[in-house]
Amino acid sequence: MQVRYLKLRRITLPMRGFRGLLVATLVGALMFALGPAAAAHDDRQTQVRVMTQNMYVGADLGVLFEARTPREFAAAVTLVYQQLLASDPAERAAAVAREIAQNKPDLVALQEADIVRTGQPPATNVESDQLKALLAALDRLGLHYETVAIVPEQDVEAPSLLGFDVRLSERNAILARADAHRHVKVSNLQAQTYAIQETFQTPVASIIGRNGWTSVDATVNGRTFRFVTTHLQPAPPFVTTQLAQARDLVASAANTELPVVFAGDFNATANDPQNPTFPTYQFLLNSGFTDAWTEEHPNDPGFTCCQAPDLRNPVSTLSVRIDLVLFRGPFDVKDIHLVGNRQGDRTPSGLWPSDHAGVVATLKLAKTKDH
Repeated sequence: MQVRYLKLRRITLPMRGFRGLLVATLVGALMFALGPAAAAHDDRQTQVRVMTQNMYVGADLGVLFEARTPREFAAAVTLVYQQLLASDPAERAAAVAREIAQNKPDLVALQEADIVRTGQPPATNVESDQLKALLAALDRLGLHYETVAIVPEQDVEAPSLLGFDVRLSERNAILARADAHRHVKVSNLQAQTYAIQETFQTPVASIIGRNGWTSVDATVNGRTFRFVTTHLQPAPPFVTTQLAQARDLVASAANTELPVVFAGDFNATANDPQNPTFPTYQFLLNSGFTDAWTEEHPNDPGFTCCQAPDLRNPVSTLSVRIDLVLFRGPFDVKDIHLVGNRQGDRTPSGLWPSDHAGVVATLKLAKTKDH
């Protein structure tokens, strides 16, 4: 700290006036000396760090919809189940935990934080639970996060060729930091599924897609904003459904006077205007949202998807940007970067943590008239 010396003239004042002047001078000098440090402290207090990460189910589910007979479908279920186990969800969850530990986000948006069960219907034997594994890995690293919101997606069960059913329960979730360094308080949990969904025909049953959003209102340093995560319908070919869900998202989750942050897997290609999903991204921008990535990195495509289905591709194959942090309201982007996209982020057995990179953004809540 730089020390400044003040030269004072000798003046004559009554004792009460002298004391008042002395106090005012000392307070003023202290504020003058500490001003930059105090401002920096206030700046930290009005920042919030958020992260979005699609954890990846661990297999290519497309083979399920290529089956033409019940036996072919059971064979496809068996293949998907074996691929799920080979992707080692617990090891990958530990890799995501390391990314969280390195960045220490206040809020984490998760997509495909899934549970895989086996057994006779209804299957109840838990083979993997990515959310539980992630929280346990964070605890081992000395970081404590709590699940503050969950919205279920598909919950599908089907017979395999292994003598038991395989059940996949997909979920989106929001985690909030819950240790001594927590400085964001959450309230007003909301969750909703979209009105328009896709129905998929298989040889054994119809599967109704279930996409939705969940949110919390987050308060930092007396300022509150809404934090929302979603996982829109993959497209093509379901471009119309995806855009309808985006409209639903804005009309429902963003129906508030609070500032809003969307963080999730939008399945809408933000880096290619020629892509058929780009209108979904453009609709969100036209609805008053700003893309945090392009604010900070206008010339960087910021690819977030996708690695090979088995996650063992030696060179990253990320080629589109569909995982986004969007905001509406008085925010400034202090930093935004990708995680899980470098060779050093791979698991000990050589897996990418997910087929998606994660996105971490530090946002500053600008002062408003009320603050």
